[in-house]
Amino acid sequence: MQTYGVALFYSTREAMKAEELAKEAQLAVRIIPTPEKIHASCGFSLKYPLVEEDVLSSLLTDAKIASEGFYHATQEGLKTEYRLVQKG
Repeated sequence: MQTYGVALFYSTREAMKAEELAKEAQLAVRIIPTPEKIHASCGFSLKYPLVEEDVLSSLLTDAKIASEGFYHATQEGLKTEYRLVQKG
């Protein structure tokens, strides 16, 4: 079983800026297509390790980058479940 976080954004520009800031802060993030099971304004999201969620959230707040929400993903085999943990 694999768990990770997915941060959603309102625009591609915000998603890319969030990735840039997070990588500058040495966080293990990457841009991914927004999962089909999650409805979002933007087609790109940020995948991150759950242990880095608080740091990522603080970075986004400090940089005034609005997120549409944070989800926790649990993947078992080919099945992935998403749970909303913080609405933007």
